[in-house]
Amino acid sequence: MTETAWREFRLHVGMPHLVPGGLAEEPIIKQLGAFQWQAVAALAAQPENALASEGGERLHISMISLELGLPADRSWDEFDDGADLCFRQRTGVYGHKLVEGIFLFDSEPIPEEELQAVQIRDDLLRGRRPWAYVTHGFITRTGATGAKLETPRAFLERPLPELPAMPAGIAEHIAVERSGVIEGFPGRPGAAELPHDSQPVLFEYTIQPETDLNAAGVVYCARIPAIMASGERRFLRERLLSPLSEPLVACLAVQHRRLYYFANASREEKLHIRVQARFCPPVASAPSRVRTLGHFLFRTDVHRASDGVLMSSSLTDKALRVPGQMKSLLTESERLLGRLQVRR
Repeated sequence: MTETAWREFRLHVGMPHLVPGGLAEEPIIKQLGAFQWQAVAALAAQPENALASEGGERLHISMISLELGLPADRSWDEFDDGADLCFRQRTGVYGHKLVEGIFLFDSEPIPEEELQAVQIRDDLLRGRRPWAYVTHGFITRTGATGAKLETPRAFLERPLPELPAMPAGIAEHIAVERSGVIEGFPGRPGAAELPHDSQPVLFEYTIQPETDLNAAGVVYCARIPAIMASGERRFLRERLLSPLSEPLVACLAVQHRRLYYFANASREEKLHIRVQARFCPPVASAPSRVRTLGHFLFRTDVHRASDGVLMSSSLTDKALRVPGQMKSLLTESERLLGRLQVRR
C-alpha cells in the first residue's frame, strides 16, 4: 500500500447522527475514529480487537489531535435524515507508532482526480468539501489515563505507508503543550473580546459514566467537544454582561475546530473547563433562509479537577446561524452587534 491510497467508507445518516439544525459533531467524530481504527486494522491485517503491543497487551487508539472543518459556503444542515455520506480517507504512519488520517466527506461520490490535489493537511482547507484531519497513537488499557504510547507489533512486521516527516498535527500538539498557544484561524483577525463579569471563567463538570467513558474506562475523545460546549454555553448564558438567550446559543454551529489531547480522566474525576470567547461580526451577504450573523471564537481548556493536569485544549470557530423566520433571535443578534460596535 502506498501513501496515496485512499479508502472509501459510507455512512447512512439517521437520527443518531443529527441534532436540530443538521449533522451533529459528536457522532461524526465518533465515526471518524471508527473509520480510522478500521484503516489501522487493515494496515495490520488484523481485526481491531487483535492489535497488540510488542509485549502482547491489547491496544486502543489514543487521539492526539483533531481538526474538523467546513468550507465557508457549506453548513451542517445540508446533511439530513436519509442522506448517504461518502468518506474518503488516507492513512500515513510515522515512526511505527504515530498515525495520521486525512478525510474528505460529502453527500456525493468524491472522484479520484479530486483526491490527487490533497497531499497534506493544508490542502484540505482550500477544498470545497467538509474535511477532517486526525492523528493518534496507541495505548494499553492500563495506561489509559497517561501518555505512554505503544508500538503495534504488527507495524514492525508489515510494510506501512510511511510518512517522510512528523505529521503536522503531532508537531502542533507538541508546540501547544509547551506554549499554550493555538494558532488562530485565517479570516478572523477582527474578533472582539466579549464583555463579561470579573469572576474566574471556570466551570465544573462531573463525568457521566453512562455517556462519557470509552471501552478503556476513561473519557471518550469524541465527548470532549460536547464537554467543552457545556462550558461555552454557560459562559454565554451566565458570565456575559448581557447574557445570551438559550435559543440563540442553540444556533451556534461548528465551522472549524482544532483540538489537542494531552491526558485523560477516569470515572471518579471532576473536570474544570476554562473558556475565553471573542466575536467576529458578519460580512455582508445576500438574504437567505438561514442567516450567518457572525462567528464566535472559543479557546477552551479542560483540566482534571483533582490535580489540575491539562487534558485538552481547543480553538473553535462557531457560526451563529439564525433561521430567517425567527424574528426574536434576529433582533437579539442585532442587539449583540450593536453593543460590540459601541465598545469598539
